[in-house]
Amino acid sequence: MIKKAISLGVAKINVNTECQLAFAAATREYIEAGKDLEGKGFDPRKLLAPGFEAIKATVKEKMEIFGSIDKA
Repeated sequence: MIKKAISLGVAKINVNTECQLAFAAATREYIEAGKDLEGKGFDPRKLLAPGFEAIKATVKEKMEIFGSIDKA
């Protein structure tokens, strides 16, 4: 259905909510596993990394669905 809509001229599809949900779920999982307490202490880069990777995966999936890979 998405590809059909794109072929009919839809040029903008919002995916931010899905990205936010993926980020929150990955970050929650990281914290619930206690990984934020490992090592030398609190490191925001480590805390945010799982969410960042989840957003990248979501965007890649959407780009594949939308047929926008290798396009400007």
